[in-house]
Amino acid sequence: MAFLSIFYTILLITTAVLSAPATLPAAKLKGRSFEVQRVRRAGYVPHGPAALRKAYRKFNITATHLGLEALDFEPIKLTSNALGTQSAAAKNSTENGTVAAVATSGDTEFVAAVSIGGQTLMLDFDTGSSDLWVFNTQLPAKAQNGHTIYDPSKSTTFQEMDGATFDISYGDGSGAAGNVGTDVVNIGGASVNKQAVELATEVSSAFVQDTASNGLVGLAFSTLNTVQPTQQQTFFENIASQLDEPVLAASLKSDSSSGSYQFGTIDTAKFTGELANISVDNSNGFWQFDSAAFKIGDGDMQAITQSPTAIADTGTTLMLVSPEVAAAYYEQVQGAQDSESVGGYIYPCSSELPTLSIAVGNSNLATVPTSVLNYSTIGMDRSTGEEYCYGGVQSNSGSEFQIFGDVFLKSMYVVFDQRGPSLGLATPA
Repeated sequence: MAFLSIFYTILLITTAVLSAPATLPAAKLKGRSFEVQRVRRAGYVPHGPAALRKAYRKFNITATHLGLEALDFEPIKLTSNALGTQSAAAKNSTENGTVAAVATSGDTEFVAAVSIGGQTLMLDFDTGSSDLWVFNTQLPAKAQNGHTIYDPSKSTTFQEMDGATFDISYGDGSGAAGNVGTDVVNIGGASVNKQAVELATEVSSAFVQDTASNGLVGLAFSTLNTVQPTQQQTFFENIASQLDEPVLAASLKSDSSSGSYQFGTIDTAKFTGELANISVDNSNGFWQFDSAAFKIGDGDMQAITQSPTAIADTGTTLMLVSPEVAAAYYEQVQGAQDSESVGGYIYPCSSELPTLSIAVGNSNLATVPTSVLNYSTIGMDRSTGEEYCYGGVQSNSGSEFQIFGDVFLKSMYVVFDQRGPSLGLATPA
């Protein structure tokens, strides 16, 4: 019984990571390290259904809902900032999403500053994709509205990449497409001189509406890069030779307005105990690892059979788990239901949430605290006046892997290590 062997080897470390002591590979000192602040977007209001819709769109997931519609439910109405007008790409897409939700610009919670050709833009850092693309002057004026725009004509170091194009497309047709060039990209004071920069000429309305972000920095493996005819390397892979260690450490902070990404070093002051070293399978281009067991609170260990692998993705807000995990978890939450009209699991805000522990690799278990599992207030039952909340854990609707986004990552210190490759996980200090 291969699965039973997992349980016999799982060891517990405090509230965030269960692990046996592990030593990361010896450092090859080559250069430097640097830190990038990850700041909360101004005016951000968390909205669970919008975050779930974005995750489903990104990974081409079709939603399934099994819960009863028992509530006379009134959702909280959110006002979207600078919704903008659909670009040409958006007009040809079917971007209504697969769950019913109030439209919001708050799909992405954090952004970080990146300098491209001396021009600073706030971008999303995304370990679930591998393209660095930006809003720029080649976009229609309506699509540029409200965004900080990169202008290649104002950069003395920009070079067009003749014949190169990119096209990121998600499951419902949303995405971005355009031309490609190279420029000096500086993050945290460290530069790559000829980094591929993808210049969108078309973007879908989801990105147009999100005026707090002006593009993405993909930090997965370059096999996911969409540039044609020749795939391009990510900033992380290009900068690796300049770093003390080829690592990216994420300290995303569950209880403050900021966090940070640190390239090139593992800061022992930011975690307690030792790092659990998790083997990564990068054959699909993701930071992917085994995740075949879970338990709820102090309950018994259970097998994950439907989606026994997971990816670590800073570009996804929620934690999307196997349907069997989500169902088992919310069975332990009084009044919870999988609501088709809302889009995901909701529960009375007065209900007590248990912790969720889930396998990371074959010999480690991570425990996600309740402080991050209660994601946001979502609405009210008109008949009772009871306020309902939206869970930070949601179903992946049977996708091939679980997606451990910021809800999971904010509960620990995470090291993305190109050696191996591997992930390091520890309890944050």
